[in-house]
Amino acid sequence: MTEEERRLARTMPQPRRADFLIGRSALHRAVRAAGTSAGAVLCDGPRPRLPEELSASISHSRGVAVAVAGPADRFPALGVDLELGELPVRAAHLVLREPEQPLLGPPRTAASRLLTLYSAKEAAFKALSPLIGADLRGLRDLRLTPDGTGFLAAATGHPEPYVRVSVRHLPQGGVLCWALLSD
Repeated sequence: MTEEERRLARTMPQPRRADFLIGRSALHRAVRAAGTSAGAVLCDGPRPRLPEELSASISHSRGVAVAVAGPADRFPALGVDLELGELPVRAAHLVLREPEQPLLGPPRTAASRLLTLYSAKEAAFKALSPLIGADLRGLRDLRLTPDGTGFLAAATGHPEPYVRVSVRHLPQGGVLCWALLSD
């Protein structure tokens, strides 16, 4: 982590400061693993300001952070989301449109499925929003189609680009999703 990032973090209220610091730490590890460096990664609104040649995404939940990174020419769109909490099923209307409601499945598994669908849409949103821009305003602007153990995701009204979202359920009940541009 750079001194510039630490200085920026000191201007933030807690717990935002802690989330920012663990997120940047995870990001720098991912960038190094990708064989590159990013220098100071500051902010463009809620998104990290990255060098043009780099694609990356960060997520944090309950004091844990994850990041993915790679060269932009190979990975023009990346998204990751980690969820370690729960969502009430009554919040499904905030995430899903009517045609997606059957994805919740039976009531006994609906809360778990909603967390998975929310995380999948978060990862897809992070990957697609830089490519689509202002037309992608929120999670309900994305549509998910089941695909094996994950999903294909695209913006409503935009048949392309779309991303493949991989899903991993975590032993503690959380979920980790990541999205890559699909060809």
